[in-house]
Amino acid sequence: MQRHLLLNGMSSTYTRWINQGEGSDVHVLEEPVQEDRNVNSLEEPVHDDGLDGMLRDLVGFEHVNDDGHGDGNPSNDAASRFKQLIEEAQCELYPGCTNFSRLTFVIKLLHVKSYCRITNSAFSMFLKILSEAFPEFNTVPKSYDESKKMLRELGLGYTSIHVCPNNCVLFRKTYAGLDNCPVCKASRWKDPEKKKIPAKVLRHFPLIPRLQRLFVSKKSSEEVQWHKLKRKHNEKEMTHPADGKAWEDFDKCWPDFAEDARNLRLGLATDGFNPFSNMSSSYSMWPVFVIPYNLPPWLCMQESNFMMALLIPGPHSPGKAFDVFLQPLVEDLLDLWSGVDTHDAITRKDFKFRAAVLWCIHDYPALSTLPGRTTSSYFACIHCDKNPLSYAIRGKICYIGHCRFLPRGHRLRKASDFNSLHDTSAKPGTFTTEELLQELEKVKDVRVGQKRKRSANRVPIWGRRISLWDLPYWPSVKLRHNLDVMHIEKKCV
Repeated sequence: MQRHLLLNGMSSTYTRWINQGEGSDVHVLEEPVQEDRNVNSLEEPVHDDGLDGMLRDLVGFEHVNDDGHGDGNPSNDAASRFKQLIEEAQCELYPGCTNFSRLTFVIKLLHVKSYCRITNSAFSMFLKILSEAFPEFNTVPKSYDESKKMLRELGLGYTSIHVCPNNCVLFRKTYAGLDNCPVCKASRWKDPEKKKIPAKVLRHFPLIPRLQRLFVSKKSSEEVQWHKLKRKHNEKEMTHPADGKAWEDFDKCWPDFAEDARNLRLGLATDGFNPFSNMSSSYSMWPVFVIPYNLPPWLCMQESNFMMALLIPGPHSPGKAFDVFLQPLVEDLLDLWSGVDTHDAITRKDFKFRAAVLWCIHDYPALSTLPGRTTSSYFACIHCDKNPLSYAIRGKICYIGHCRFLPRGHRLRKASDFNSLHDTSAKPGTFTTEELLQELEKVKDVRVGQKRKRSANRVPIWGRRISLWDLPYWPSVKLRHNLDVMHIEKKCV
């Protein structure tokens, strides 16, 4: 193949898939492709970064007071803070500099720091050298803390929430002033005498302001409406989540939500990972990501559009306490369903912005961690809830009766190689929404560390009722939980 390419080259009809990860280093025998000048590049200086216009669109610059001070109104206070950022975006890096503003320079440096994993102390040293090397009267920040301070008004930070060491409660709202857990009486602090270092901390990244920033610029605001305005529907192929039955069914159930193309459909994904890249380590953390699906398919799966909503600390899996950590995110989702005032850069008017979660994505073990379904013992099969066929054979739990999923009269139902006691049984039925709500009603009071009571007839299929069921639209969602295909294929190969 290599020899053929060297002698004949690539076919002239070859299409470069620039949106599928194929970079500019791929050489083809055709005319050079004109690259998009709007794509951010670290090698080429950007003369017009658009930050000034983006910030003006965000706050409605024409409504900001001339003196730059707020009047007590939260919206005006926010506008005053963003006006300071606008001044930073217009401030020269040094006298006569036309390539970078002070804000643009700091943003690009922080991007390099994150991408190359530069430590805070090393980053501060670089800034000190740059400030000395640049011409006199430059505005380069002198330390990492000073750089971060400039971007705090953008709302790109997170909120630290203290957690009970046993994952019983979050020390917030009514429990914010407590030093001990009201459930297990464990101390909130590593050293109860000093009360400085919390035993466990949950990082909550507010979701609402990050979603609102999709409407800051006209370009991103148009991309949010791509699924309805520019998508070409194909009945034979599924090219976008909007072509799926779950999306269409949700629009039929909530037509008022579907009327406005700016309302976002979200996906919620979670899994445990080892932050130290060492498989032998027992420490794992659980990030919770939110993915907006309104965007075009080549933007939906870009890492830059994955929004981390929660970072659940380790060292072990949250297990049954996962619902405790979901509380801040569920509160954001409830507010998003009711609607929040958001400024649209296209119409330059405020509108009621809404968002809804269409499904969750996780692997099979997380089916027990996140939604609280039983994934072990006799009820591990997610297709046999109403009529499970599992028996203990020689100390192992075996699942039989697979032939009942075959059509009636199928030849394998009568084959001698597949004889069983249940070859003539009908396919097991699935729970309706009403039956599922009845099952969840039995475990609605189950809390972390509390043993559930088993009925005399059967073991509860659901271990607990998660807070996602508090969302008004969640019972009507067609496909609530998706199992990650990567994990399933890896286990089966």
